[in-house]
Amino acid sequence: MDKWDIIKGRVVSEKALMMQELNKYEFYVPVKATKPEIKKTIESIFNVKVEDVNVINYKGKVKVFRGIIGKKNSRKKCVVTLKEGYSINL
Repeated sequence: MDKWDIIKGRVVSEKALMMQELNKYEFYVPVKATKPEIKKTIESIFNVKVEDVNVINYKGKVKVFRGIIGKKNSRKKCVVTLKEGYSINL
């Protein structure tokens, strides 16, 4: 994967904005992305040093709408902790 394919977007929520004060940033990533790939990508794109990467997997849910069965896509979210003195301007 290309480094621009790893980061799909950032998570915009109240909790994510509060975590930025603790040097933690949340991003959406592809389901097949690994922790070392995410770390390398964040360091190369934003020129920062990553201390830790935590990953959260969400399985796609089966939904029924007017008798039609459908499935939502699975997704993956990561929380990246930066070392002291580094920050990302989003």
